[in-house]
Formats: sequence, structure tokens, C-alpha cells
Amino acid sequence: MSYQSMWFRSAASQLQLLEQSLSFESVRAIVSDRLPILVKEMESKGLDLEDPTYWWELLFIDGAIKIENVQGKQQRVAIYLTNHWRMAVKTLAVIESRKFQMIRTDLGVDQHWIIFTDTKHPHSHDYWMDVLYGQIDTKPSKSGCALIEM
Repeated sequence: MSYQSMWFRSAASQLQLLEQSLSFESVRAIVSDRLPILVKEMESKGLDLEDPTYWWELLFIDGAIKIENVQGKQQRVAIYLTNHWRMAVKTLAVIESRKFQMIRTDLGVDQHWIIFTDTKHPHSHDYWMDVLYGQIDTKPSKSGCALIEM
């Protein structure tokens, strides 16, 4: 887990936004069903398939939040953080694919955000709040995915 992931999870937890109801068992079952080739690749690399980290990385999810938009509707949002612009753009293309849209539906995830951010210093909780609430109140793209630059 990267520093920015730990800082994000800490901030989201403090802001009482961190979603913890996505179970490892459901993620594993959905990924095994929807992305069997990638699961076989994980097996061939000798990765520990009992380690949830690998499964979340496969879905480009560092954490999930449950956040209310301005209309009062709760949204479950998957978050992926990176400090490489090229990786952010490539990841956005992947998560906008039909396969990933089906996985999000299966997981009950409404939106998926790629956050391009600095890894040297954590952002303040107030800054996270501004970014997250600003994005949730922005009309989502057709895919429900977004690239956010911090």
C-alpha cells in the first residue's frame, strides 16, 4: 500500500466516509467470474490469492467511500490513487471498459475515481473534503469514472 493510499484511507476514515462493507469474498468471487484470465495470471506469478491486496490492485481500488451528494443520495465510490500521470490516464481507459462497468455494478459501486496526487506529503482533511464533495456534486460522466488532479 502506497503512502498516498494510507493517507487517503486515514483522511476518509476521520471524515467518516470510508466504506468497509465491500467484503473480500465478494470481490474475489466477482473478479474470478468476470476476469478469469487475470486470476490465472495472478496464480502463475505465484501471488498469494488469500491476500486481499492483490485483488483490490487488480480492480484499481485503494479504498472506497460512501458519500452523500447535494441531492442527499448516498454514493459508493471506488478510489484509486497514483502519482504518475500516464498511469492515471491508462487506468481511466481500463476502468471505463465494459468489463469494469459490470464489475462495479456487481460490487454496488456507483462511481470510480482515479486521483492523481503527490506522494511526498499528505493532504489535509479539509482539502480531501473539498475535493471529494466537489467531485460528488459534479455530474458524473456516462461511465461513472473520473480523473481528478490534486
